[in-house]
Amino acid sequence: MLTSTAAFLRHSLIPTKRALRLRLAPLHAYMLASIGFTVLVTLVDYMILQPDFFAPMWLFLHGFAIFFFYMMTVAFVSLYVQFVTRVRQQKAWPYRQAWPYTVAMTIVPMFIVILLYHVVPDWFTGGLLILVVYVTWPLLRAPVPNKRQPRSR
Repeated sequence: MLTSTAAFLRHSLIPTKRALRLRLAPLHAYMLASIGFTVLVTLVDYMILQPDFFAPMWLFLHGFAIFFFYMMTVAFVSLYVQFVTRVRQQKAWPYRQAWPYTVAMTIVPMFIVILLYHVVPDWFTGGLLILVVYVTWPLLRAPVPNKRQPRSR
């Protein structure tokens, strides 16, 4: 289980054509990756924000909020992935395939977006552009099926 999650994370670091295979990843791989992302972001936020609140309660509530908003982002980006695949291949990926691919391709850019928001809030939009490019790049490298011409008799 941990080896497949580690492989999932390793292949999601760089947007390549090989990342397209992540759409067939097992459920535990992308859910553990999502939980790991949530824990990492929660700890980074705790170190940067240094809240004057009861730490365990803050970590739990903030982690829950991060996970919720990350899953909402993945849901919307999955719809974008389906749109891009429908435009390029005339057939959209099923949502059960778009979701794992989107989780894989949003982990790194979302972390960059969050860091940019903490360091330079004005660059937040640039971080969202990185997210779109990161998700779209492998999709544009996917092979497009050839349209066959009907035979004339």
